[in-house]
Amino acid sequence: MAKAKTTFPADEELKTMRKKLSRGRASYILPPDSSSVDRAKYEVCRQILLYMHAKGLNQRELAAKMGTPETRISELVHYHIWKFTLDRLMGYLEKLNPRISFKVA
Repeated sequence: MAKAKTTFPADEELKTMRKKLSRGRASYILPPDSSSVDRAKYEVCRQILLYMHAKGLNQRELAAKMGTPETRISELVHYHIWKFTLDRLMGYLEKLNPRISFKVA
């Protein structure tokens, strides 16, 4: 059985990718020992991000739909959960889907 041949990207392609990645803000990764409140906040951010992608919205469009500054949306989609209270995040999610139900286990 023959192995699939993989090729490493060319130097120019790597340079382009590095340039694109260096401009972006890093997303926060939730540590395994996080509190239940932080896990809930992270999940709400994830639900908002899923909504944004499902509807094909960019951050500016999502900000307009939620009546929120675009900078706040950037913080939200990069999971900067320490900048939000859980009730504020739930309010944002309810603006997008008033019928949303959220279960805490």
